[in-house]
Amino acid sequence: MDFLTPEVFDVLILTNIGLGVLIAGRKFYKDVTGPLPDDAPAWAHEKYNTPTSSSSSPSESNNS
Repeated sequence: MDFLTPEVFDVLILTNIGLGVLIAGRKFYKDVTGPLPDDAPAWAHEKYNTPTSSSSSPSESNNS
């Protein structure tokens, strides 16, 4: 274990922190840019123009 000098240990810690920040940032970006979940409130679906699961099906709108 002679290779584990304070400098190598510091690099391992900083690498782990950097990797964690990258993974968290990617997850946050996917959450922000992804679609709203089905259980989101109706006002959120209206504001961001996303279809809700309770919307009418296409066959219902073709009755005219």
